[in-house]
Amino acid sequence: MGWSTVKLYFMIGLPGETMEDVMGIKELAYKVKDKFFNRPKEEIKGNLKINTSASCFVPKPFTPFQWVAQDSMDDFYEKAKTLQGSIKDKKVFFSYHEPKLSYLEAVFARGDRRLSKALMKAWEIGCRFDGWYDVFDFDKWMGAFKETGTDPDFFARRKREISEVLPWDFIDVGVNKEYLIREYEKAMEAVTTPDCRQQCFNCGVNHKLIGGACPHVQNNKQVQ
Repeated sequence: MGWSTVKLYFMIGLPGETMEDVMGIKELAYKVKDKFFNRPKEEIKGNLKINTSASCFVPKPFTPFQWVAQDSMDDFYEKAKTLQGSIKDKKVFFSYHEPKLSYLEAVFARGDRRLSKALMKAWEIGCRFDGWYDVFDFDKWMGAFKETGTDPDFFARRKREISEVLPWDFIDVGVNKEYLIREYEKAMEAVTTPDCRQQCFNCGVNHKLIGGACPHVQNNKQVQ
């Protein structure tokens, strides 16, 4: 189609990930390059550029991975740096999201009201516009946690037990917790779930929230 710039987005740090999985990012980028050049010369237009980026996995509430621990920052850096160092092709450019930002994201994604004091303290000591990396000051955040006696690892780096009461359990997002548990267990066994348009897996979707019965259930007789 004449395109010569390609953007590939990936994520590192997913549960069960191996370094072989991480290196698969490079392999796929190289395959894209080979596809571009393995054509008749008259079809090749433009100067190929493959922008490949990786974000750091952040466990989030209301997902099957809300119970897992986030990778350590050292693990993230090791994976990203190893991958970056392995890419030697001038057509492939690699960048990765700052693990320190992802760590803070995980802290607040799975935190509770105990984080409010640390949040206020961070603001008081000058934390502003933290989404802009040129003004982001990780040390100030760590200082705020320390001053308020808050352990950020408790929220970001700790694996939850299925039986643990989570801070957000009282919120109804329309999908029941039992379904998330089933999906979590399947993910740990590397078992995928088909599209719900093919088969209903009884996620417990709250019909009131979506304004009526699930359309996939209406047209599907395989409700479990």
